[in-house]
Amino acid sequence: MNEVKNWRDEFYNLNPDAVIEIEAGKKGKEYKNDLFGVVLPALDRRNKKFYSKLTEEQQKDISIWTLTRWMSHTSRDTELQLCNVNYVANINSKFLTKHKELQWMLLSMTGSGKPIKHEWIAAPKGIKKNKLEEVLSNHFPLLRVQELELLLKLNTKKDLELFFKENGYEDKVIKELLKGDKGK
Repeated sequence: MNEVKNWRDEFYNLNPDAVIEIEAGKKGKEYKNDLFGVVLPALDRRNKKFYSKLTEEQQKDISIWTLTRWMSHTSRDTELQLCNVNYVANINSKFLTKHKELQWMLLSMTGSGKPIKHEWIAAPKGIKKNKLEEVLSNHFPLLRVQELELLLKLNTKKDLELFFKENGYEDKVIKELLKGDKGK
């Protein structure tokens, strides 16, 4: 074993750049915040001012999306916690992406009042939408998947064609959108 260590040391002496490359390869991303020791407990204790007290570098390191996933599932009262996070912090979160401190405050409102064990909830697999569903969901961003399906069931091709014409779509684009829509 000593021979290998001696050989390695001699190699590093002859090729110092290799040491830098190896050390750089070992290091992963360095986080500015301790997620489990500081950040999640601050959310659990409903500390709304925690985010504003962080340095700019630490604030950049905070991912509200990741914290929302962690806060959504606890070791007890899982359903209640999930509902709290969804109704308080998750609803309309896409409109608040530029306001991380506000998102932090909303997320901190869902805390239990004392530190609790959190578990990770993986993101759901994406549901593939066809082009028509995608365009309609952009027009009606607040529609749920079931409501979008109902909208497509209740409207005929002619209804949809009229809708797109009224919204300034070219005939060529309308034809492309409706070609995959089998039915009425």
